[in-house]
Amino acid sequence: MLRRHLLAGAGFVAAGTFAAPSILRAQTRTVKMGALRLVHSMPPYFYEKFAPANLKIEIIVFDSPTDGKNAVVTKSVDFGTFGIAAAILGGAAGEPVVVVGALSNKGMGVISKAGSDVKTVRDLKGKRVGIWPGSTQEVFIMERLRMEGLSVKDITPVRVPFGEMPAMLARGDIDAYVGAEPGPALSITSGVGQLVEYPWAP
Repeated sequence: MLRRHLLAGAGFVAAGTFAAPSILRAQTRTVKMGALRLVHSMPPYFYEKFAPANLKIEIIVFDSPTDGKNAVVTKSVDFGTFGIAAAILGGAAGEPVVVVGALSNKGMGVISKAGSDVKTVRDLKGKRVGIWPGSTQEVFIMERLRMEGLSVKDITPVRVPFGEMPAMLARGDIDAYVGAEPGPALSITSGVGQLVEYPWAP
């Protein structure tokens, strides 16, 4: 579904650029695709395999969902694979963004130190939790806390970029984090972390 929508949309961009079908077939059109520096933003790297011969996909990498969404809004990129929270906030502010579809399954995880007593979301109470502000992960952990009768006031949120979460957990700077892959997988496979929950697994 996402691939069909992407290629259809990319074709529309190309068609809007040229006057005649013969020119469209002869020239190569580049579509800029924004992606996060995360494992579950890998699918765009394979889009060109399914694109028409005259369509090139250029990947532009971003570290922040908000930066990626802003690139779509300012037309620095034609499409983007970013967190739903950034898209919702942009749409609510009247920005011209459209959500095409979901990209990954189990792309985020709540991870605590291996062997610790933090085994459920409720156990996060009183703990230092790494969260990247403005991310989809922040939205989901706030909702999960609410579902457990807790709020952000019951934890100590620590502002941590996704890429630094595994190292901070290993050093003991935080007790847990709400991260995006490959962070959770790295923590678990290295033996440093343990899975608390996949808060979103469509």
